[in-house]
Parts: sequence; C-alpha cells; structure tokens
Amino acid sequence: MRIVTPAEVLDLINPVVTVGTFDGVHVGHATVIESVLSHAKNLNGTSVVLTFDPHPRQYIDGANAPALLTSLPEKCARFEALGIDVLAIVPFNEILRQQTPDVFVHRYLFDWLHARHVVVGYDHGFGKDRQGGISTMASLGEQLGFAVTSVDPSLIDEKPVSSTRIRQAFDAGKFKEAVFLLGGQFPVWGVVRKGDGRGRSLGFPTANVSFNKSEKLSPPSGVYAAWVHFDTPKPAVVNFGKRPTFGGENRVFEVHILAFDGDLYGQTLQVELVSRIREERKFENKEALIVQINKDVNTAKQLLSQCNSQ
Repeated sequence: MRIVTPAEVLDLINPVVTVGTFDGVHVGHATVIESVLSHAKNLNGTSVVLTFDPHPRQYIDGANAPALLTSLPEKCARFEALGIDVLAIVPFNEILRQQTPDVFVHRYLFDWLHARHVVVGYDHGFGKDRQGGISTMASLGEQLGFAVTSVDPSLIDEKPVSSTRIRQAFDAGKFKEAVFLLGGQFPVWGVVRKGDGRGRSLGFPTANVSFNKSEKLSPPSGVYAAWVHFDTPKPAVVNFGKRPTFGGENRVFEVHILAFDGDLYGQTLQVELVSRIREERKFENKEALIVQINKDVNTAKQLLSQCNSQ
C-alpha cells in the first residue's frame, strides 16, 4: 500500500476514493472499503482511502476528545490488510476545518486525487461543520465528472455499527461485543519499555508495552489471548492492569509471547487482542498466581487455535 500526502503530485489510474476518519476501521468501514475495491476492480482502477491526521475530534476538542479506537499506524495496517492501494493522509488543521464542502471536494478529490468514483457511508458529512452530505457530494460529482455511491449501514442486532457504539461497549466492559464489531481483534501497538522483571521471575517473561493512554482507548483490565506480529504472528497472553497481587498502582500492558525468549526493548510491538480470558484479580501468593497463569496460557492456546491473525 502506498501512503501519500497533498505535497505529492499524483497520477493514479481511475481512482475510486472513500473519505472519512475511519476510527477503528470496524465492520461498517470494511463494508465501505469492499465497495471501493469492487468499483476499482470494475474500472481497472486504484482503490484510495482519504483520511485525516490528527483525527478532527482531537484537533477540535483537544483533551476532551474521545479516546481513539485505533492510532494512525494501526489504521494504516488495517487498510493494507483489507487491500487498499493508496492511503491519502491529509493534515487536519484550521484551514481544512474552515473549508466549505465544495472547496474540499475541488481541492482534494478533484484537483489532487482526480477521483473517478467516490464511495461514502450512509451518514457521511464533510466540509466546515460537516455541512456537506451525500446529496452535496452527488451534486458536486455531477459537476466535476465523478460518480458517487452511498453505502447502507452495517446492522448488527438491528443497530448500525459505529465507532461510538464500540466505545460504549468498551466502557461497559463488553469486550467480546466490541471486538466483534471491530471485526475480530483490537490492536494495541506500543514501544517495549524495561519493566521490573517480575514476569521472568515467575517463569513467564513479559514485554511491557507503552502506549499513549490519553489518546488511545484502553481495553478493560484483564487477561487476554492475543497475537503479536513479527515475520509471522505469534500467540501471546496479555495482562493489562495494576497487578494487585504485588500492590501495583498503575495499569501496565504486559505481553507474554508463547515459546519466545528474545530482547524486545525499544521495539514497537504490534499486539492484537482477540479474546478476554478473565478479569484481573488479586491472588494470595505468587504460587497461586503461577498456577492461574498456566491455566491462562492453555486457555489462550485453545482460543487462538480457533481463529486466524489478521
């Protein structure tokens, strides 16, 4: 997948473009992207996602913005896995925020990307204060010579899938529901920092992964089955919490990669949480904890044997 910015001059073949923030790149987004890929195939063209960095809500609301389901690198990986050819990243700033819908379309979809076809979700809004909608896009498409397709919502339990709905599921501790709406996994990418070595002393060495908890939504505390991405995905058990058995106060994201014992300090680890095994709890002593960790490892192996890494 090629990643481009507005500074680059592009000459793409029959671009089919979708526009949005795509937080989570959830199953609803995947339906839109499937439409993009289908139209691009019919045109022998190029599939393009146009998105923004930072997320508009982060720029507008600052510290009051809702935590993101996916960071930009996590989104990039998901787009690539879905088969997108080009990811166009537009900096979100005050100039872009104030652009009218027609200026936005002229500048980015027409002059820059030369779109032949634009695909948007059923509730798509664009331009200053989201003044533009599907009818606006269709009208501009008629003027500028590109087709417009609107994709119906993806309904699960008779309700549309949305980033807000997924955040609400996380807030309610409904990890299984949230991950289902996301398409099967929840990514947590971060840099491995040096810990206190407690996991190794228990016989289960862990990588302490640091991610920006003020911007990235944290999963509920607990123990998870996960995949860790190297050249090939490796199974793992993740504990996210305060480690109450040892009197911890801050939540730590610890990753025990099965059948692996290497130095990962300073590396960015790509972790995909698949299933929540249990809640975090306090044990009477470390021996009881070790017994439970062994059970968690066996449970993780069983769960991961039933699903593939994305």
